[in-house]
Amino acid sequence: MQKMITKKMIKTLSLYFIATILAASCTFTTTKIKNPTFNRPIDSLQIDLNKIVTCENFNINGKEISTNGKVSSELEIDITNGQNIPDNGDEMDRLGKQVAVIIKAALQDKNQFDTYKVLFVTKKQNGNLTERTWKGKVFKVGEL
Repeated sequence: MQKMITKKMIKTLSLYFIATILAASCTFTTTKIKNPTFNRPIDSLQIDLNKIVTCENFNINGKEISTNGKVSSELEIDITNGQNIPDNGDEMDRLGKQVAVIIKAALQDKNQFDTYKVLFVTKKQNGNLTERTWKGKVFKVGEL
């Protein structure tokens, strides 16, 4: 009888131990919208951006990401169907950096975001099907 109690206790403790390890090893991430605040009208900003890259649309979205209590912020800049986007990675990175520098300069608080993700998005519509592909780079605020 005592052997059965010991086996049950060991099994229960083992399950509790495994559950504790699993919970401790999990990464908890939450994301919320963090709207950028610009120091000038968006129309003026788009004019400056169109000087370096002509495209169908610019989309700018900010977010705040909390991972296990560590908070970071990212501004994503999508350039949809841009013309003359370089295929060369280094040249594309330079163009992306130029875009990020212009966006950062237009922010009221230059340190509002930790990173800037610039994506060159290709969007193709075929009937009801929309296909999106992208290339891009993430820049840390200190690189800009």
